[in-house]
Amino acid sequence: MANFPIIFRKWMLMELGERGRIGMILPAMNTVAEPEIYSLLPRGVTAHTARMYAPVDISSEENFVRMCEVGCSNGEKAAQELATAKVDALAFAFTAGSFFRGAGWDEELAQRMQKAGGAPCIVTSTAAVQALKTMGLKRIAVGSPYEVASPRLKKFMEQKGMKVTKIEGLVLPTAVHVGRQPVDQFEYIARKVDSSDAEGIFVSCTNFATLARIDEFERKMGKPVITSNQATFWATLRKMGIEDKISGFGSLFREH
Repeated sequence: MANFPIIFRKWMLMELGERGRIGMILPAMNTVAEPEIYSLLPRGVTAHTARMYAPVDISSEENFVRMCEVGCSNGEKAAQELATAKVDALAFAFTAGSFFRGAGWDEELAQRMQKAGGAPCIVTSTAAVQALKTMGLKRIAVGSPYEVASPRLKKFMEQKGMKVTKIEGLVLPTAVHVGRQPVDQFEYIARKVDSSDAEGIFVSCTNFATLARIDEFERKMGKPVITSNQATFWATLRKMGIEDKISGFGSLFREH
């Protein structure tokens, strides 16, 4: 036992970043994405964060759009900061910021981040669509913690080839409140939007806790569940050539 700290330090020195380093670009108010990614990272992969300021008021569509616009305008600075760490891939973990202008904006945003950060970039909304298509899902139920953005999110998903069977969101005053929601709210909103004609469920927002319950909820519902952080981390790892199948975080990670 006396040697444990030394052995542990050696293991850490050998493993940290040996297989790759992820640079995460997060809205400054996000308190969920980091603990969720740390819970699933394979050995030898590390994650490093740069934050972009965005206002937190989401009480109206106008304020929601302002949050997205300001956050995205600060994204390139965050990517430039991560470039100094020589990360292997960037994860732009801001779902709303990557869908609010519609299909095509997500791809433009990824290109901007890649140019600024010097590494391939995955943005969350693109990752979510990639995950849904990989799972063979076309008819999806959609839930989120921001009802104010439901029309924009539905339009984006349908522009990307999905059929949205039902979409609903929580009504919360700020993005800070989103990050304070208990994980039970994930199951609540997912059940609320599910129906027999939905092949799977997508729950949006990287500041909305979901990861700990995905496996359990898929068993209960008998259908695949995709969430923002799950899809972002999965797509980023795959972009880096890391194809580990990881248990405990849904059929996406377990089977693909």
